[in-house]
This record gives sequence, C-alpha cells and structure tokens, in this order.
Amino acid sequence: MSIAATFIFAGCVKDEQPTPEGPTPPPVQNYEDMVINELITKDITDPYYLSGPAPGSGTDWVELYNNGTNSVDVAGMWIADKPGNEAEYQQIPDGHANVTTIAPHGFIVLIMGAKDEGGADFPTSIIDDNVFINFGLSSTNDSLVAVYTPEKVEVDISDNFNGLEDDKSFGRTVDAGLEWATLATKTPGAPNDGSAPIAGTLVINEFMASNDSWSIPGEDPSALAPDWIEIYNTGDTPIDMGGWYASDDIADLIQWQLPTDQPELTTIPAQGFLILICDGLDNSDGALHTNFKLSGGGEDIVISQDGITVNDGGSYCDSGCDLPNPGTDNSSGRDGDGVSTWFVYLIGSAREPSPGAPNN
Repeated sequence: MSIAATFIFAGCVKDEQPTPEGPTPPPVQNYEDMVINELITKDITDPYYLSGPAPGSGTDWVELYNNGTNSVDVAGMWIADKPGNEAEYQQIPDGHANVTTIAPHGFIVLIMGAKDEGGADFPTSIIDDNVFINFGLSSTNDSLVAVYTPEKVEVDISDNFNGLEDDKSFGRTVDAGLEWATLATKTPGAPNDGSAPIAGTLVINEFMASNDSWSIPGEDPSALAPDWIEIYNTGDTPIDMGGWYASDDIADLIQWQLPTDQPELTTIPAQGFLILICDGLDNSDGALHTNFKLSGGGEDIVISQDGITVNDGGSYCDSGCDLPNPGTDNSSGRDGDGVSTWFVYLIGSAREPSPGAPNN
C-alpha cells in the first residue's frame, strides 16, 4: 500500500448527522456452516487447558469449525452431550464477539468441564478469552455431542465417541469432512490434517477519526467518545502487539508505543481485534490510549513493529488518498476483516461501524 509522503493537517470538524430512522438489523449468522470438528474426553499429554487444584489436569474440549465463507458469531448457540434433553443444553455466552466470532475456515475451542483451584465447577462463561461450558465429556457415559442454533434447531452432531481412548482426540479426518476417526495427533484450534495453524499478520482493520456517538467496548460509555483504531489478527494463533508502535505521522513512526509488559492488554486472539483509543491520554486507566488524536480532516495512520518499517497503514483524506475519510460518526474499514478493499461504514445504515467486532 502506498503511503503519502506529504499531507495537510486539518482540524477535526464535527458535522451534524441525521438521526437514524431505526435500529440496524444484526448481521445474518450462517449457523449451518458450523460443524463439530474434533473433541477429546481426557486430555493428558500437553493438555490444551489445565484446571482444578494445583498442579491441575487437562480438561475436555470440543472444537467447532466454520466451513463457510463468512464470519459467524456462535454466541447464543447451544451445545449438548445428551442431544434431545434440552434441560441440560448449555448456551454459548454473548457479549464477547472478539472471542466467539469464527473467521471463514477458522476454529474455536470450547473448554468442557473445567474446575477452579478449589475443585468447583466453572459455570458456562467467557473468562480471559476462553469459552467454558459447564459439563464435561465422558468416554463411558456419553456418545454424542451436538450443537444448535439459538432457537435450538440442530446444526451438527458428532459421530459416536463412546469408548474413546484416553489422551486421544476424535475428529473428522479432514476439516468438515464426513469421515470420523480417532486421530493420530490432537489439534485443538488447528486443521485436523496436522498442518500448523496460520501465524497471520496484524493489520489496521477499521478506524474512526471524528466520533460524537460511539462508545468503545470496555470503556465507560458516559465518557467523551474518542477516535479509535481497530487492529485485526489475520491468523490462527494469538499475537502480542506489545512494543509495537502506532502513529498518525509517517515521518514519526515511534510516536506512540504499546506497553511491553502488559500482554493481557496487548495480545490479540486468533482472528481477533484490539482497539487503540486515540484520545491523547497516553496509556491511562489501564487501557491502550495513544498520545495522539486523529484528525477529522485527514492524515496518516500507520503501525510499525520495529519503529523503522511500516507494517500497515496509509493516508486518509476526502479524495486522492490511500484510504477514504469516513466523516463524523462513520468509520473506514476493510470490506470484510483483513481483506484488501476498504469501505465506509455509515451510522444508521445496515453496515454500521463495529469497533472490536467483525466488519459486517
């Protein structure tokens, strides 16, 4: 992507916008693209997740795979180890779209039957970007796992895993394929053919340079609406952005640095998002506040890993720039997470800005 070498700094102009006529319909979720891809009933060697009293033991897990061409948010879907007994179904929690949204041909691993340090069962919940389901799997008492739409319509059901050997996973021999087998290698969150997950890159996915109306997930909604930049992890493994730089000036790539010692703030999950709050407050309140604001009139917007090379970015302005200037309360973003083309997301339209969530 070309970067404009010169640009004009302009003040942020807040244009009045018409009041939206009604609520924006939620994006269509293609639940039918979700398949149960792999599962384990006793995870011993190099377990995916340890729980319970120290030193802990490996939990069971179920891997879901998105076999479609659009991202799907599985929040609200149900999962059961006793299909047909609706009283025991567990619903995947909502409110964490960055965790529960699965990119095309991506995965999510549901941790089954975890326990806390005192040995008590974890409730169905999302904690530290992990999805916990409040029942475990048994190779002696269970046979099938099924997933359902939020309306409890069956989407997919596993083959019979009763009698599965300890420390072995049971899954489709090819992702979303018809044949099930005990797999030679367990691969939670990765393809069942044993290939390594895609490492991915970090890209600027969406930004808002003049904000009157939008709050940021996790921030005080009563606070002044800030400018923001959304970063997207295109790969299948988490990436810690700690120590990277962000800037609104191509001539000053080291303008602001993300913290190097707060991975809980700076790590971006696979196909996940990170919001940089561009309000000039500089790492205040335990959040990622940059030391610069964005100009409503247009300027540069770049990220760099080493402070020398631009990893991603461009210049935005009303015409003739790499990126479109979105205007007040609108955002410019990729026309689908991580893709090369850009789109202006308009407030009050069917495709609104979506800080911290997939570009719809």
